[in-house]
Amino acid sequence: MTEGTLIGARFALMLDLALLMGLPLFWWVMGAGKHRAGRKAVLVLLAAGGMALSVLWLLASAAAMTGTPITSPDWESAWILLTMTPVGPVLAVRGAALLIALVATALPHGERLTSIPAAVAAATLAWTGHAGATEELAGTLHRAADVAHVWAAAGWIGALAVLLHSVLALRPSSGEMRRLSTMLARFSLMGTLVVATLVVSGAVNAVMIVGVTQLPALLGSRYGWLLGAKLTLFALMLGLAGANRWRLTPALEASDAPQRAVAHLRLSLLVETSAAIVIIGLVAWLGTLDPMA
Repeated sequence: MTEGTLIGARFALMLDLALLMGLPLFWWVMGAGKHRAGRKAVLVLLAAGGMALSVLWLLASAAAMTGTPITSPDWESAWILLTMTPVGPVLAVRGAALLIALVATALPHGERLTSIPAAVAAATLAWTGHAGATEELAGTLHRAADVAHVWAAAGWIGALAVLLHSVLALRPSSGEMRRLSTMLARFSLMGTLVVATLVVSGAVNAVMIVGVTQLPALLGSRYGWLLGAKLTLFALMLGLAGANRWRLTPALEASDAPQRAVAHLRLSLLVETSAAIVIIGLVAWLGTLDPMA
């Protein structure tokens, strides 16, 4: 029960911080557009949610450490985590970054400004998993790769959220179709950079966590099976992203029956977004496991 609570807290926190960074980043890449008031409200909720979920994660970590239910918080263990482990500095940096993000939403061009402290908050996730336990120079390289992985994933998740919302809210007009086609085309470069970063940083993380000689041993572990599921879903997302870019987007621009093209794109984005959410859940689970157990 306590392990499930910890995984759930990690999942919710990862998703929240990924959206807080990824949404303003994608809005900036695509241009400001409309609905700014609504966007600021979303960012405020995500920043406040990041603070609340960080507290939940702390309590869930203390509960998992002592085996006590989170409904009866072990405040002494939580205090030990805050004062005698790297958890305290990590939460301090994250809390400050989230507070700055909240303030930034009220400023002119707040969406762009929010992405900077949001990126700092997302980067702190690299210190709460396996990368945070790696020491010396190897630890620095591992955390750098993990930060790059988190940032790239956040960019992709933010893009998926915006694109899916745009497709679901799409109205059958030439102007709306053209705007969506432009958005998809402009995302192609960003998507290429995101995928390349995920592949390289993911490979570095795998070597750092397991080691080259120990990779075959993963086949017999729960960690290995979960990692395999994550990689399978990632391959599915790559295939769908490629289809969106090279088949569905041109079909949307040239189709005599645009509603059919939109329906195909909507289904593709729904599946891709669902796969991304499951991957975050798997990552939250993987972070609690010993790779060799």
